[in-house]
Amino acid sequence: MENNTQETMRSAYITPVDDPEIPAKAAERIEKEDEYDLVRSLLEAAEYQQAPEMVKEVEIRRKGKLYFTVHVHPVSEEDISFASKKASKYYENPQGKKLPRIRGEMDTNLFNSWLIYLGTIEDDREKIWGNPSVLKKLGHLKPVESINSLLMAGEKNQLVDLIINISNVADGEEELSEEEYVKNSSR
Repeated sequence: MENNTQETMRSAYITPVDDPEIPAKAAERIEKEDEYDLVRSLLEAAEYQQAPEMVKEVEIRRKGKLYFTVHVHPVSEEDISFASKKASKYYENPQGKKLPRIRGEMDTNLFNSWLIYLGTIEDDREKIWGNPSVLKKLGHLKPVESINSLLMAGEKNQLVDLIINISNVADGEEELSEEEYVKNSSR
């Protein structure tokens, strides 16, 4: 009789599943929710350049005077490749004109300008580097050309270093010091 009472108590708390598809449907729903979370996370990860926490504000000051502020974000590998192509000279292929041109030396100064331009938020590209009045006054045709005129060599190098540094920092990691960055990149 005691055994029968235990069976009655268990049946009150445990509901037998008669339909074999119920666990399968629940598993499918959980899997779809997980997939949705994964897709959402992947899409959020892909928007790293626009993520507010990745954008850094840089003030261009000389002798205490603020000239302008520029906002930079991480660059993608495609941006770096594009900057490299724009900064390289191309020569005719000696094996024939129908063959692809050969990439020659790269102008590091122009590469850095392109890197800064591509690493700058869109609004600042237009307002600062592409300002029509500034372009006209300086005699530049492209916004990327104004970077050399508006930044001193040290400012330009610091901006490039910052863009490269924030492009390599993953969430949860501490930012590398310049010395650590150089050590790790030479491996």
